[in-house]
Amino acid sequence: MRGLLARAEAHPRPATVRTLGAGWPPGGQTWVMAVDYDSGRRVAFGRAGAPPATLPEAVVASCSIPGWYRPAVIGGRRYIDGGVRSSTSLDLLAAVDLDEIYVLAPMASYVVDAPRNAYARLERQFRRLITIGLQRDVRKVQARGIRVTVLTPGPEDLTAIGANLMDPRRRIRVLDTSLHTSAAALATLERDRRGA
Repeated sequence: MRGLLARAEAHPRPATVRTLGAGWPPGGQTWVMAVDYDSGRRVAFGRAGAPPATLPEAVVASCSIPGWYRPAVIGGRRYIDGGVRSSTSLDLLAAVDLDEIYVLAPMASYVVDAPRNAYARLERQFRRLITIGLQRDVRKVQARGIRVTVLTPGPEDLTAIGANLMDPRRRIRVLDTSLHTSAAALATLERDRRGA
């Protein structure tokens, strides 16, 4: 993996991310996930005890996807996308005093289909692995008495996304589709809860 990362480009949007401002929202409730490239340790920037970083630095680190972007350097250490360790890091919330959690998990999916395209079939296998890990984390959090609502891509979303998760030409279509399907999924969940 190191060879692949060495060929990756520097992250193209640090100037855009800097518009967030350097300060963190008050209260320590904003965590930005990354992985220390050299130790493999997951880091929740913004959480008590995490290495110091500005919000833009943390966001760039969390978007430093291996194979696409070089690791971000913060305080002399290299960091990559937190999704390398967990697609949602939901398990970290098991120790937090919460009543309810909403999880947006675009890399998981409860849809079971068999697309004809070989790349899409491979992508679905990848999704199944991520979904298994997500379900494990959901059970862990629910065991603490926390209500968990998970939104994952449905059939319409998967069609919009296509086989290449990093295809920038599909961004607008994916966003427009997800705004519609997410609203519909939440409305259905709310109806089901009222009827229960």
